[in-house]
Amino acid sequence: METKRKQALMKQVKISVIIPVYNTEKYLKKCISSVLGQNYPDIEIILVDDGSTDNCPALCDWYTQNHSNISVIHQPNLGLGAARNAGIHHAQGDFLLFVDSDDCLDGSLAISRLTQKALETNADIVTGCFRRFNQHGCSGVNNHHLKAGSYTRTADFRFKGFFMYGHLAYNWGKLYRKDFLLQNKLLCPTYPFMQDKAHNMACYACGPVYAFVEESVYLYRINKESTTFQYKESFQSVWISAAKDFRRFLKEHGHPKAFQDLIAFHLFFGAFFLTKQELSLQNYSVKASVQKLRSYGEAPFVKNYINLLNRGCFVREIEPMSWKIVIRAASFLMVRQRYFFLVLGIAALRFFKIDQRISKARYRA
Repeated sequence: METKRKQALMKQVKISVIIPVYNTEKYLKKCISSVLGQNYPDIEIILVDDGSTDNCPALCDWYTQNHSNISVIHQPNLGLGAARNAGIHHAQGDFLLFVDSDDCLDGSLAISRLTQKALETNADIVTGCFRRFNQHGCSGVNNHHLKAGSYTRTADFRFKGFFMYGHLAYNWGKLYRKDFLLQNKLLCPTYPFMQDKAHNMACYACGPVYAFVEESVYLYRINKESTTFQYKESFQSVWISAAKDFRRFLKEHGHPKAFQDLIAFHLFFGAFFLTKQELSLQNYSVKASVQKLRSYGEAPFVKNYINLLNRGCFVREIEPMSWKIVIRAASFLMVRQRYFFLVLGIAALRFFKIDQRISKARYRA
């Protein structure tokens, strides 16, 4: 009886799957097929062609002509954030699900599992686990290690969700209640990268009800051609701008002193990512990496928050002892301008994959 009731509820709930498309011709068919293969009864698929220069526009048109539940928006190349926003405005569903066009949903039950959890918990955002894949195969399941309830309002939840494991930081593979996004004016930022985390930090600040699915619902392609893996000359300016914009967002929403840990940890991990990027680009040139890190660390806005971390602020509120040690040690070196030693430390973390080990990002087989 309970199963029939849940099935009846799901028939009344429409899901809008938004797929931004940009020059992913060789992956697009598999992506769309994974959505068409869902066993969920009411799905609309919105393809947002973001000025593709390959055969994607024609492919999108073909799908709209052959599937009544697929529509397409053609627009000039405005970036991933703008493409997602176009999909949000066009969506007719009760919930939204973002899928990148080089990725796939994991199995035919992905949307059913997310939607069932949303209905059971009255959640605004539902997150599942995911697997990474490429032409050689799939990884095990990447767990979110998160739980719902009052814990979601803690600094430890924010640290683990946005930084240590990262599942809260991604737009893809999540179910969002459309009314929650629209009522709080939560559109995606239009930065050249890092739109996902900036958007989800703003979502978090608006107090959503979170729920979590333990199964994998998403397949994330390890694609060296994607913007995730490309060198970003604007890394420093965009990373700092995102933090400043979030602080402004908090002030505008009446929370000027709330969630400062999100800003501090965001800026802290910016130092790590900037150094890793520079080490890769410069073939492990320590001198070039030190120069980049110094420029970032001496920015007044960054310096202020790194000082807070060095004094133990926010660090005391997180659980993982290994990360407490890393954060206190790295912030100590930044405050004292010992960038050479910090670069060596980050290079060692990267080379021996120690950062991955202390994150305990274990995969289920």
